[in-house]
Amino acid sequence: MVSNLIYKLKWSFRKNYPDLRGLFSFEYPNFVFLRNPSALKDEIPVFTFHSVEPKSFEEKLKFLKENDYYTLNSEEFYQCLTKNQHIQKNSILLTFDDGAASLWGIAFPLLKKYSFRAVSFIIPGCIHEDTQTYPNLEDVWSGKVTLEEIMQRESGSNSLCNWQEIKIMHKSGIIDFQSHSMYHHLICVSPKLVDFIHPGYNFYFFANINAPVYRTNGKDNNLRNLRLGTPIYESEPRMSTKPRYLDNELVRQNCVEFVDNHGSKEFFHKSNWRKILKVEHKRLVSTLSQDLRFENQDKQAENIYTDLHYSKKMVDTKLPGKEVLHFCYPWYMGSYLSVKLSKKAGYLTNFWGIGKGRNIIKPGDDPYYLSRIDERYLLRLPGKGRKSLKEILFTQISENLHGFLKNLKFN
Repeated sequence: MVSNLIYKLKWSFRKNYPDLRGLFSFEYPNFVFLRNPSALKDEIPVFTFHSVEPKSFEEKLKFLKENDYYTLNSEEFYQCLTKNQHIQKNSILLTFDDGAASLWGIAFPLLKKYSFRAVSFIIPGCIHEDTQTYPNLEDVWSGKVTLEEIMQRESGSNSLCNWQEIKIMHKSGIIDFQSHSMYHHLICVSPKLVDFIHPGYNFYFFANINAPVYRTNGKDNNLRNLRLGTPIYESEPRMSTKPRYLDNELVRQNCVEFVDNHGSKEFFHKSNWRKILKVEHKRLVSTLSQDLRFENQDKQAENIYTDLHYSKKMVDTKLPGKEVLHFCYPWYMGSYLSVKLSKKAGYLTNFWGIGKGRNIIKPGDDPYYLSRIDERYLLRLPGKGRKSLKEILFTQISENLHGFLKNLKFN
């Protein structure tokens, strides 16, 4: 449990480190820190959203409306970036990663209500083919459903928007859909054991993205429906620098069978289940030994390019009249290689998280290293009704502490 917790803390720190560095090194835009910032001039803040809830999201949209902010789509943004279009006063870009169900349920109706637009980076390989649409806030406003029913969707199996909902949002012109990779997946990068799949394993609320993609009979299991006892090795995002470690399928299968033969879920009631399973894993590795295998450089490049190409192609095919030209890195982690291959695949821009020395976007900036700011800092934009930085950070610390304690409880 301790080693697993340390690993998760390290992973969380790595993902959030740029944000922490941006704050403590004052690398965020000036408006985040200043009490009375001047109006935006020749610069475009780009904000990152994931899942949203109605109260806080509408508060942000009201703030933008009352202070005359203008939301760009990706084409307008690119034209401003390349100096082919003058930046309209108070222009910003709102981006939504993943295409979580609340994009349809909460964000879309509210963006429509306030006449704003946004860009959503979606994961086409994980999207359901449903032809129905689920209720959203408009149905709450008309009294057809309750807000609780809308909010519960992300805790179920339909926690991402489906293609029918995406098609409607695309047709409206309110949401501009771009690529966030094909599967938003992790790959194993070393034989270092960090955990096993167990009943309390945190898969995340959609697409099991906290579990790496493994091969079954030599083919990737992109559903990541891993069985209890599956070893979890040190992992990184597919677009990052490290090549993929190809684990021994027999070791993995035998770990699963060991758990099955010792009570399945009941096995994990033992206080020392991790110790027992680690001993068995070590025995299997020594018994079923094979040379360490990693994908070579050519295969790594081929696999990254394939993901970039097909995620673009699939969205283009699903949405009439669409041409995907912009890519956003899952977990904000990419590499020089992935940037190079994104150009080859036809992307005009790459979006990341906050970047060192790249805290706000200006015309002429490198389109393949575009920084984005966490949505909680939107209420620090110049204008009436700004929130204090202290209040924003206190709320964030409280939410992170709650999430940490919840994770500790189930692991």
